[in-house]
Amino acid sequence: MKKTKIITTAIALCMAATMFAGCSSSQEPLETAAATRIEGGQTQIAVENSQEDVSTEGEYGFTYNGYKILPGTETKDALAILGDDYDMRQDASCAGQGVDVAYMYNGFTLGAYNVNGSELIQVIDVTDPIIDCGGIHVGDSVKATKDLLGTPDVSDDYGFVYMGTTTQLQIITDGVDKIVEIVYRVAG
Repeated sequence: MKKTKIITTAIALCMAATMFAGCSSSQEPLETAAATRIEGGQTQIAVENSQEDVSTEGEYGFTYNGYKILPGTETKDALAILGDDYDMRQDASCAGQGVDVAYMYNGFTLGAYNVNGSELIQVIDVTDPIIDCGGIHVGDSVKATKDLLGTPDVSDDYGFVYMGTTTQLQIITDGVDKIVEIVYRVAG
């Protein structure tokens, strides 16, 4: 219960902190998603953002079923890709800008907000260790992640951030050496 409240609070704070950031409307299909069976009969979905995509495009996005979903794009496009197997929560925007919406899927959440009649993705928050985020996972070590992604643009004891042009990748840690959350968000 306490972990759920902390995660919910973190999502709400992140959405509020970046409410006024710029948006991008591009979304490219990629050929990198795959579903496989693992121990116990569970399905593992490989959600990837390749190193090449990060360095050449300068954007950080969540890849699912071959589609790159960027923060700042329209929510309806992402929901068409992700499907309707989600729980939805709506709250009044703490910035007084309408309604913030959270689409909670198994292992990740899309946080969205309304701007000029369009609902845009503000944040994609990954908490499930089975989800592959470009070679990194919740539960991985900080060192292994930095070895893969390079030196972050910003860091402290509880995480680090890689900045893109209009998006960013935030890695939240336990304060010791493990990743506890991977967050794609609108830069701002």
